[in-house]
Amino acid sequence: MFRPLLIAACLLALAACQSPATAPTPGGASVAPHPATTIQGRALYLERIAPPPGAVLSVQLIDNQLADTPAAVIASADFADIKGSPFVFSLPYDAAKLRPNGRYGLHAGLRDAQGTLWFVTDTRVPVTPGSSAPVEFRLVRAGGDPVAPVAGTPWEQAKARGSVFRGLGTEPGWSVEVGGGTAPRLSADLDYGERRIEVARANKTSDGYVGSTGDGLAVSLTTKKESCSDGMSDTEYPASAILTVAGKTYRGCGRFLSE
Repeated sequence: MFRPLLIAACLLALAACQSPATAPTPGGASVAPHPATTIQGRALYLERIAPPPGAVLSVQLIDNQLADTPAAVIASADFADIKGSPFVFSLPYDAAKLRPNGRYGLHAGLRDAQGTLWFVTDTRVPVTPGSSAPVEFRLVRAGGDPVAPVAGTPWEQAKARGSVFRGLGTEPGWSVEVGGGTAPRLSADLDYGERRIEVARANKTSDGYVGSTGDGLAVSLTTKKESCSDGMSDTEYPASAILTVAGKTYRGCGRFLSE
């Protein structure tokens, strides 16, 4: 009689000692700890001026490999009642939207009550979702003086700058723009925005452009009108693009903006 009672007592003691993080569910599976789903950060600017009345800090978590596609924005939030630099924020995000081996960055802007942009990040801030370390970055003055926010998609913005072609690719993320004229400017952001190159006067060829940067890097861009997929989203583009910089090749897609 005592033996069944002793066994039952031991089983109860073992159940009480189980960790809540690994306790079995009714179906028998273990419950994994929930991953961190917020990014803690501080945005600051060096100018000794107070934020405009009604200032709002907008922060976005961007998937760098899906830039310029609808799926690029993983999370976005506005933070009101901004009192002064630095601005502390906590950006929530859905961990289910993250991709294995993905690369992510933050974009932020400070606007007044009328929507005028005062300060903005001048490059995408690298971030690792799930890390407990706070992210700190600097905002720079938007155009030197408060200016109206730029409207439209990146393609419309590029066209407004006078570019006739824009291309982009993934793995690693890159983008390129070419201006108009017989000796156009060619500029590119490479390796997820970590590098920027510019050819002041490129030569137009039968299938693209060639030139060199100020420090002597050989650059070529080959474009072709054909259906193109970036391989990371469902977006189809009307042109393909192959950018070569100092022997390194970047393959992707693009659009002719003058058509």
